[in-house]
Amino acid sequence: MSTNSKYEHLASLPYVERQLVVVMPDEIVAAQRKAEDANSDKPIDWMGIAKNAGRLLLPSSGGLVGVAFVAATEAYAAWARARANGVNAIQIKRSEASNFTFPPAHPRDGVLYVAHPSDSNVYYTVASFHRVTFEHKFAEAVDLLMDLGATEIRVEHVRGWSSEFAATLSVPLQAGPVGAKAGVNCETETKLLFEASLPDNKSRTLPEKLVWYPHERTWQSLAKGRLSHGLTKFSLTVNYEDDFGINAGLKVGATKAGLELGGSFENHVATSWRLDGIFASEN
Repeated sequence: MSTNSKYEHLASLPYVERQLVVVMPDEIVAAQRKAEDANSDKPIDWMGIAKNAGRLLLPSSGGLVGVAFVAATEAYAAWARARANGVNAIQIKRSEASNFTFPPAHPRDGVLYVAHPSDSNVYYTVASFHRVTFEHKFAEAVDLLMDLGATEIRVEHVRGWSSEFAATLSVPLQAGPVGAKAGVNCETETKLLFEASLPDNKSRTLPEKLVWYPHERTWQSLAKGRLSHGLTKFSLTVNYEDDFGINAGLKVGATKAGLELGGSFENHVATSWRLDGIFASEN
């Protein structure tokens, strides 16, 4: 299979093969793939592939010109250095990137992106990956509870990210009072982060397009208890344990190579938040 055909179905590839991507102009990626295919029977020399691809982009070859050529050369150098240093990032065409969801004003050339762990159609910047991934998981838990008929929801910090982090999230809940003793990464203090009252909520269904739910056995058990057995009280925990390899090592390797992270890198913090509350009664 050619490199080009392989990435025509990027979303269907194993996560490890599509986790890290850099978006480049179509001409650049086409040249890189052609050079990679031409060297497919040899040990991979990423700097050599970059040089061969660069020749295909020379103005005399009908490739990019002027500023575009300089940018392409710099992008290739950064990408090749990253690959040579073990950063397993692939290049995808701008036209291919249009099939996926990126943050507002993205994708940008030369920025390193990370695939969402549970949604193959979404990519985030490396810099914001942990914040937005946790935010998405937490928001899905809140949506699940509201659609199952929650009339009261309380969110308490158990460990990890706490009130300062919670204040940056975009969720449809009122922020709770801030305790004087609670720290950002407090391991022992449990405190209220958010609360919501939905007295007229009569919903009793599962939300559509859940991406974390299929991997969360306790969430499924809670939904079954509500939908099949009339559960009226709930306690659900949102855990964020895995850094998915997006850590300080990747940050150093990518930035040394010259790739952009898309902002100030936010480290992973193992976090647990507990959501307690009440569902609407049958009466």
